[in-house]
Amino acid sequence: MNGNNETLNSNAYQARMNVAREQFARREDVQQLFNSPLDPELLNLFMIHWCAMSAALTTPIPEYLATAGVRCEALGLTDLAEFFKEHTEEEDGHHEWAAADTHKLVKLWNEQQPALQLDAEELLFTNMTASVRNYHQLHRDVVSGDAPWAELAIDVEIELITTQYGPPLLKACASALCEESRKSISFLAEHVNFDFGHTDTNFRVVAELIEAKPEFTAHLVSIGERALDTYGDFLGEALHLAKKSYGVLERNRTAVGA
Repeated sequence: MNGNNETLNSNAYQARMNVAREQFARREDVQQLFNSPLDPELLNLFMIHWCAMSAALTTPIPEYLATAGVRCEALGLTDLAEFFKEHTEEEDGHHEWAAADTHKLVKLWNEQQPALQLDAEELLFTNMTASVRNYHQLHRDVVSGDAPWAELAIDVEIELITTQYGPPLLKACASALCEESRKSISFLAEHVNFDFGHTDTNFRVVAELIEAKPEFTAHLVSIGERALDTYGDFLGEALHLAKKSYGVLERNRTAVGA
């Protein structure tokens, strides 16, 4: 199986997922985050909530990938099993990384915003939100179901979101956040840099899989669509929580006449 550049980007999976990716881009929350300027304080709050929720989001991912690898090995999908094994190692410890950024961002926020003091530990304690639980459930459904190989679609789509939407978010942060805060979003920044290198590999693995198993295509697309919907909800919930915090900030300022 040798996927060339054309088959990497124009196979049946890519053609059908491009439609879903366009729908993702049209989501109201995605439009608000990436296509309209956010108030700097609101963007700062979004990054705090996103990091705190990301700590919960990423905690069990190595376990899901490892399970997918074991089950794919049992199904004779040895190349895909190796892919999941390598990816398992890459994802290890990401929850600690996101938590560390949360602490840094909250510390800086509290130094600059006396009208709204945040508690990093509380944010991390309450970070198992509805969208995080739904994202975990999607992984569990896949790796424990009849098609553990469909975990590949989740990997492909989530990492593609990072490469497409991460750079404009970093650019917005560069304008809105102070220098120390910009240094404290390393979880996002390093993922953007790292996942760019994954795109061609991910697309190649998909192309090779559906070349060998074209009957897998429809289910891969179905899971890829669910992944986009679920992660879109995650972004939307982080934005919603940021807006709630922003509202408290404004009310507190009004109360003290600031």
